Amino acid sequence: MKLTEDDIIRSEDASPLLLLEQGVSGEVTRRKYIATLRRILCVIFEDLLEGDFEERAEQFVQKGKENPDWVQDIMISLSWKLRERAELPRDDPNYLNPTSFQTYFKPLRKLLEMNNITINWKRVHMTFPERNNILDTKGWTRDEIAAMIKYARDPMERALVLVLASSGVRLGGLALKWRDLTPIYLVDGRLTVDPGEGGEVACVAINVYTGSPESYTTFITPEAYRAIQESGQMWADGTGSQPDPEHYLFLATKLLPHKASEPVIAKRVRRMATKAGLRNKRTKNGTRFPTQLVHGFRKFFNKTCKEKLSGDSLASLIRTEYMMGHQGLVSLDKNYFKTSMLEMAAEYMKVIRDLTIDDADRLKISNKILSENIQEMESKKAEELASMKEELAHMKEEMARRDKEVEELRNSRGPVGMDLVDALRGSVGTDGVPGAVVESLTEMMRQMEATQKANFEEFRKTTFKELREERDAEMAKLRRELEVERRRSGG
Repeated sequence: MKLTEDDIIRSEDASPLLLLEQGVSGEVTRRKYIATLRRILCVIFEDLLEGDFEERAEQFVQKGKENPDWVQDIMISLSWKLRERAELPRDDPNYLNPTSFQTYFKPLRKLLEMNNITINWKRVHMTFPERNNILDTKGWTRDEIAAMIKYARDPMERALVLVLASSGVRLGGLALKWRDLTPIYLVDGRLTVDPGEGGEVACVAINVYTGSPESYTTFITPEAYRAIQESGQMWADGTGSQPDPEHYLFLATKLLPHKASEPVIAKRVRRMATKAGLRNKRTKNGTRFPTQLVHGFRKFFNKTCKEKLSGDSLASLIRTEYMMGHQGLVSLDKNYFKTSMLEMAAEYMKVIRDLTIDDADRLKISNKILSENIQEMESKKAEELASMKEELAHMKEEMARRDKEVEELRNSRGPVGMDLVDALRGSVGTDGVPGAVVESLTEMMRQMEATQKANFEEFRKTTFKELREERDAEMAKLRRELEVERRRSGG
């Protein structure tokens, strides 16, 4: 490959807008920049420039090259105008949140930088207001999401809401194709991408932003996957063919394989939210709604995962961040904390019930979890009982062995007390010990042996009693745990 003089693209020959587009890699960001820049040059700068959008862009760049100070004055003046709006009451229709300032200046800065115009941006940023009035927006609740689904006009709209809720994907990440889906099955208690025989779908991995540096993997619930399959069946019924792997999941129209644009998708969600009574004047907080239309699903996903995994390991929280397309808890996690799709799926499995919207599906999952827990507890109980029986049998054998040893010792040597008497007689002669002394000593030894035997029997009874009480207490505890689990599931 060689570069010739004819191949060189001179910036002065290129359109300013073309250079801007070349400086923005993402298609979604590029469209937003152009739309914002059009509004600024044609509306806000209406009295400063002339002509259509392209002509105004060329004029703005040309003036910037001739007089960079003029451009900097324009930027500072724009900042002050916007700041006046930021100081208005929040319920004022013209109020502007300070967090929106960058939305105006990012496309302008990219336009100037790509056309080789340098100004003191630090001075411009110093005129921005403090970001101390960020609106406290919340995520959608499960009941609100369920209310939206009731107004879905077809399986595709239902799938749209369920994918947003169960994956936390951004609006720009909904450009999903059928090939981006990877079902994960549960076979013999382990997760695998091979369905095998009788494997059931545990969850579905989706690859977001396929082919871009921002690509990442997240998951959707079986509930969302069923809705996607119903949407695919709707396509098959209308066209007579199954969806192609390169077809998009969310289409502009039912029977044409054209991707639905972001405005179209947002419009569909807005219609469902409005129909459900979640998007009207009564729910508005000044100029904004308390819940962002699409980003509210992402907040629902994040909150649900964090609450469920808050008591788990740090690794669980890092994987949750990965599922949202983040770098992790810190920027270096991506480089040092490597994890597989199945490891992330195992974390996702912990929150499937909480991310499922339909109450019937949630009940099925709860019953399944309860059944698995009961089986696990019963298995554990059986193992513990078997262990206790084995221990009791071992103790019985040990005590029987000791009884036998004591009995053999007693039979072989006779009463210990009589041995002492015989030894005493032998030491002083046959008639050296008075009969009264022998009888008294003999009786004392008999009493000692009787006391020893009684103590031994009491020890044996007490030991067995404690073991039985401990076993009964453990059994009662297991029964209480089973009963609590049944009541919790409503079964």
